[in-house]
Amino acid sequence: PYCGCFLKQIPDASLPQQVEEIFIGEKGFRAMCNTAGALRAAENTGILDATAYISAISGSCWTLGTLYSGVTGTYSPKAAATHLRQRVQLPYLDSRIFDMLITKPTNKYLLSGLILKAVASNGSLSLVDIYGTLISARLFCPSDLSLLDPVHLSLSHFRTPVDDARLPLPIFTAISRQVSQVEKDLETERDIAVDENRTKELGKAVQKAFNQSEWLWYEFSPYEVGCDELGAWIPSWSLGREFHRGKSRQRVPEISFTILAGIYASAFCASLQHYYQEVKPLLSQLPAVVYNWITDIVNEREDSFDVMHPVPLDQARGALLIPNFVRGLQGHLREGSPEGVEEPATIGLMDAGAELNIPYYPLLRRNVDCIIALDASADSQDLWFTKAEAYAIRKGLRQWPKGAKWPKEILTHGHVRASETSIPPTATAKLAEAAETEVAEQAERESDRNEKVLPDVTSVDTGPPPSTYVWIGSSKTDHGTSSTPIDVFDEEALASRDGIGIVYMPILPNDKAVPGIDPYDISTWKFEMSEEESGKLMDLAEYNFISGVPKIKVILKAMWLRKMRARKEAEWRARILRFEHPP
Repeated sequence: PYCGCFLKQIPDASLPQQVEEIFIGEKGFRAMCNTAGALRAAENTGILDATAYISAISGSCWTLGTLYSGVTGTYSPKAAATHLRQRVQLPYLDSRIFDMLITKPTNKYLLSGLILKAVASNGSLSLVDIYGTLISARLFCPSDLSLLDPVHLSLSHFRTPVDDARLPLPIFTAISRQVSQVEKDLETERDIAVDENRTKELGKAVQKAFNQSEWLWYEFSPYEVGCDELGAWIPSWSLGREFHRGKSRQRVPEISFTILAGIYASAFCASLQHYYQEVKPLLSQLPAVVYNWITDIVNEREDSFDVMHPVPLDQARGALLIPNFVRGLQGHLREGSPEGVEEPATIGLMDAGAELNIPYYPLLRRNVDCIIALDASADSQDLWFTKAEAYAIRKGLRQWPKGAKWPKEILTHGHVRASETSIPPTATAKLAEAAETEVAEQAERESDRNEKVLPDVTSVDTGPPPSTYVWIGSSKTDHGTSSTPIDVFDEEALASRDGIGIVYMPILPNDKAVPGIDPYDISTWKFEMSEEESGKLMDLAEYNFISGVPKIKVILKAMWLRKMRARKEAEWRARILRFEHPP
């Protein structure tokens, strides 16, 4: 696919040289609406036609589920946005939702996923499965019941608009934490310890082991499901089957999207620390003395809060268990895979937002040209930039924009609550230096978190921050640092850089364009929205995206120029080689 705005500028002979572009989503209903509005703008401006992948996390997965399932009768982002506006008005426990679960024809459509999971080998049902089913009743049932079709809940059938190039490849994400044997042994010893000092000592050791444990990112596309860190993949239609030594041992239907919808956005399985970050905007309205008191308590007990879960992890894992498709593959997984990952009969998955709010993992490994990051976070995203650079260094991607940091003016202008955390500027450099090993990376993350400070809210207001920030990396030393966002968009200068382009688009309030809506007043935990509220949020996301389109066009044009020149140089070298060595 190509961006429509370039077709008049690019010679026909150059059209096979595709420019890739990627979208990224974030979590919660706020992110679901932000993604819907941005995709609507991308379609209207032609940017969507130049997109190769859409990677989503948490609530943004619901937007992609609505779009790719065909539940609206079409595969249009505009139709998906309209459908979501109408359906998010109903609370989870509304009587109309329960009617759909007990009356034909929607009861069979919605409950089949629960039933198949319950009767499967080692099957069980729990909170996340029910949560996903309730979400599906609201979002993935067509308004016209004559369009009801089980394929709407089949991930492998989401390939329909991809096969004929109507939409880019969607990538849904979830994570699984690999618990080391050391951590298990320490927990056992701690639980049976009698001496209080020994118990505290073992508790610290367990915490250290937890900090060093790995989060494995799993990708779900209409074609395959797997984990790049393990180097293992299965067809999407086989998800839910038992595997041993790489072979399927049973024939059962694939896991319903009603179950997957719960897994992708199981944010309530997160730690108390994650809950606290989300409710900070509300707490900031309390008297300063009370707010500071609560903040001090949380800061003092941050390590404890980070491993305390309102929904116990054991129960959460029980809710999210799927058959382990790498079972019995000892010695066949990618080098560096966590020890013992081939042994359990099941793996436990949860919302990837518990580890990081923006799913860049599936994108960097695909050698992409440009990443468009749609961010609907309620807090600082320094950690996103830090982790992204660390991952790029670990994978040998020299073209990442080194030292790129989250734009602080977003926070100091008040668009992100002044109560939100900010990681010091040195965090990126520190983590990048320590990123040679996984252990060093995890340890540095914890160190960064201990350095969090409250931002200075007395900064001089220099006007609203831009809706779009751009960085382009380079492996050439003469280009200097890539840490400062680009403010001069010269195509030739940009095309001379050989690195990845990052287009960062936070959702920002704009009273002039869309009055009466502040996206940061909408919590991740808000379970219903009025049609007016969701409509304004989508309109705001659409406006912010359209405002950044001129920058996106320049970046994509520069990427195209870069690839065109590389292609012509390769053709020239091939001609010289044929001339020097004729057949």
